Amino acid sequence: MSVPALGDPAPQSPGTPQKTIDELLTQWADLTNAAIAATGVTDGWFRGAILDNKPWDPAAEDVALTLCGTVGSKDAHQVDNEVTHDAFEHDPHPIADKLTAYWESEGFTVLRTVDWKSPQGEMDIAIRATRSDGVFYGLTATSKIVAIGAASECSTHPSIDTWAEKRVEDRWKSLQPTPSEPSPSPAADAAPDDDRFSWM
Repeated sequence: MSVPALGDPAPQSPGTPQKTIDELLTQWADLTNAAIAATGVTDGWFRGAILDNKPWDPAAEDVALTLCGTVGSKDAHQVDNEVTHDAFEHDPHPIADKLTAYWESEGFTVLRTVDWKSPQGEMDIAIRATRSDGVFYGLTATSKIVAIGAASECSTHPSIDTWAEKRVEDRWKSLQPTPSEPSPSPAADAAPDDDRFSWM
């Protein structure tokens, strides 16, 4: 049996239909919800790090927009993020085995890249599940946490650029002082540690 490559997902060829940003976001949310359901534990999940204390909410569109190759001469992107949960039990093997079986039943090729145990008994498992359309999952399961990442297909649809530009614009506006706040002095604007530009 050949070992699947861990490279970037292959985008669709030129001329094939490209998913809109709304379709990618829906696909990503559906993938994440399906993986959560497959664990058998549907509450207590967080988007991103548990320490950020943001309950799982697909409507928040809290995703990364990742470059995943090119289609013809255009850059292709996919949306992705992870959800996290406290470990279900000290041994992560049962949840890793359960998700492996689920992903294989859904047509994914699953590769366990890490299966480690410390002398003190702490355990860590990492899994990558890939599919021919570019969708992939990642699982990190340890004695303390379960983290599931999901990534949509790749696409070059123009709506992706429009959505990304609006997010940058909204972020910029949120960093501007409100009318009741004094504007920063020119010296403050020029300060190299000005965090208003940390997103750039």
